[in-house]
Amino acid sequence: MAGPPGPQPGVAVWPNLVLFLGFYALLVLLLGLWSRVLARRVAASNFHKSLRRFNNVMLIARLMVPIWFTIGVYVLGWGAVIATGLGPALYRTCVGVLLGTVPAFMTWMGLWWSQYPADRALKEQNLLSDLDNDLPLYQPPPFRSYFSANLRVQVLFTIVPVLLIVLGRDALMKVAHFSMGPARFDERAEIVEMAASIIAAGTVFLFVPALLRRVLSTEPLSNGPLRDRLVAMCRQAGIRYREILLWKTHNNVGNAAVMGVLPQCRYVLLSDVLLERMSDEEVEAVFAHELGHVVHRHMIWYAIFFVVGLLAMGVGGTAVAGLVPGIHAQGTGPVLATLLGGLAFLLVTFGALSRRCERQADVYAARTMEMLKGQQPNSNDILLVPRQLATVGAGPLVPESDASEWHVGRYGAWLFAAALRRVAAINNIPISPRQHCEPGLRSRIAWWVENAVEFTNNWLHGSIAGRMQYLQDLSADPRLTSHFDRSMFWLNCGLLFALFTSVAFAVIFHVLP
Repeated sequence: MAGPPGPQPGVAVWPNLVLFLGFYALLVLLLGLWSRVLARRVAASNFHKSLRRFNNVMLIARLMVPIWFTIGVYVLGWGAVIATGLGPALYRTCVGVLLGTVPAFMTWMGLWWSQYPADRALKEQNLLSDLDNDLPLYQPPPFRSYFSANLRVQVLFTIVPVLLIVLGRDALMKVAHFSMGPARFDERAEIVEMAASIIAAGTVFLFVPALLRRVLSTEPLSNGPLRDRLVAMCRQAGIRYREILLWKTHNNVGNAAVMGVLPQCRYVLLSDVLLERMSDEEVEAVFAHELGHVVHRHMIWYAIFFVVGLLAMGVGGTAVAGLVPGIHAQGTGPVLATLLGGLAFLLVTFGALSRRCERQADVYAARTMEMLKGQQPNSNDILLVPRQLATVGAGPLVPESDASEWHVGRYGAWLFAAALRRVAAINNIPISPRQHCEPGLRSRIAWWVENAVEFTNNWLHGSIAGRMQYLQDLSADPRLTSHFDRSMFWLNCGLLFALFTSVAFAVIFHVLP
């Protein structure tokens, strides 16, 4: 594959690099200054409004990091500098990946320094609210713990699998070079590289959870009534797993996750904040949501989607190169536009698929909690606040029942909606975006920015309010649940059809051997 173009004769590289790195430095410093001014005004009446505006800008800044990095690599000469400095032998190896991405990752980590004062001020202000609600009180973490937690979740969790894939690809290409011989290898280098990348990515995808559990700092969930009930839920669903883990986040993250396709490398994670601030019934509802991802094999469908996307981009690139001869000689513009267009389409469509799968996991969780109910709440019970959920009994599992055969009932929808609301409160996530904007140009711009940021935040999961409302709608009519099941069946059929079609076109266009 062709890398970024080298420096052109007579073109000064250093001014472009100063612009590239200077933008990152200015971004971190300005947001750091804003955060520290905001932290000093924590007692102001409009603190939460100002904090929401700051967080919106912070999200935009995080999105700008990879966008500006792409511009730096293909337009401002950063990729050419790395390629020239390392040479072709090292440029495309893990050494090149590490050195080339240093500015982006350093900026990403610098934004933690920028955001820390505002986050700390918010946590300090929430201590009184936690005290009123009889929740555990914790002093906001020092910057060292804050940095360590973010480093594990936002950087190491991503870069470790990427480096393993690059290392695996490099090793496979060395083997191919030795077995095929230099002449034949050079003829089919691009195809060999793509095949090696797919094999390496697939292998890492299957086995990397065993390593990531240590990256995230986890330990087995301690024995007790809650663990026994979670184990029983797995047994009822027919789900095999390696371990149920407590995710130690230093009380920074209130979340749950599932990792792994193979049972021998499958882990279900529950964070420390989640376990301390939610009732057992709410924890079970969140746990059931994660089991829904396993039952419906969402990780496999995601993998199929990305294989289809990569093959489609390969076929599209080959087709464009055939229609526009000498496109690589026309500069970086056409190549960069084609690449960014393909990536944008891939991200948009994956967001739609992810939100659909999240909704399917919600439905599974609501069905499961319906099976766990000990009594059907009456209309007044629906008004119970989340902390009163413990008063609603939870009976034994129904061994003859399968959650995928039940419609969403009122109790299951209510309980999972209560769990969603609690997760939103723990993580300071708004239930829904602002629906109305005040008159005036500035207010309208702020309203559009806030809703755009809210959409970005909900890109993979959907809004909390929308998910809660959808379950309530399903509980009102059992036929809607069956209709949803059919729509997911046809969506999966469409993914399989896209996989076979993309493989066929990849062979026709010689993208695959």
